[in-house]
Amino acid sequence: MKNIRTLFQKHKDTPKQAAAFVDYEHWYYSYQNLYGIKPQITAWRKELETRFNLTDILVFGDFSQTPINQELPRIREATSTIIETANPGSKKDMTDFIMLDRLYQTAAEDTGTDTYILFTGDDHFQPVTRYLTQKKKKQVIVYGVQNAFSAQLKAAATQYIEYPYPAELTRRYYDMILQNFDYISGKNINPTFLKTVEAVADHNQIPQDTIRAALQEMLDKGYVYQKEVPIAFNRKIKIVCANWEQLIKDGLWDPDA
Repeated sequence: MKNIRTLFQKHKDTPKQAAAFVDYEHWYYSYQNLYGIKPQITAWRKELETRFNLTDILVFGDFSQTPINQELPRIREATSTIIETANPGSKKDMTDFIMLDRLYQTAAEDTGTDTYILFTGDDHFQPVTRYLTQKKKKQVIVYGVQNAFSAQLKAAATQYIEYPYPAELTRRYYDMILQNFDYISGKNINPTFLKTVEAVADHNQIPQDTIRAALQEMLDKGYVYQKEVPIAFNRKIKIVCANWEQLIKDGLWDPDA
């Protein structure tokens, strides 16, 4: 009986074998256009590896254009399987077609994959998701970018997960604000709360309400502070300053970077 329980426990704890297929154009352009941030594909891979026996991450995209081609070094940190989908001489987007073809080929070969992980928000992937779940009896987890994620695709998946996580956004907005403080350091500029919000939002093309909320959160946490400084005619204004010591201590700023 002891051996049976041991075998059962080993089987229960064995992570499922998974393969991931990424429409990097969806991830990259949705992040840039909606949130002003970039994909963190290496962190995503590490997250998947805590849950699955990950056989590979296949990344699909037209990397012939700038600025998305600048993502290639970062992608290579996570995977060497990059499928270039550029179609020279044609404006037709081939990424979905090529990714779908590879999905169907992989399913047909049936190499023991238990779980298919897709990163896409496109409704074109609904049929292959239903095929994998209903015909092949596979688990299909679909990641997509919030506000660019088909409701029909979500419904077809075994599980869906929307990115970016709130913490991912918050950290990026912190970085934008800190880069602004670093830029004006040593310059004859008095950064008030409102002027900081306006400058960061304008430079990064992010809504002011979003930056205002992030700056207020940094103020509440002690990452920035306010102080009064004198200006002309015996007047004073309240400016915001970075608490560099606390930021460095908490790993939010690297003075050597």
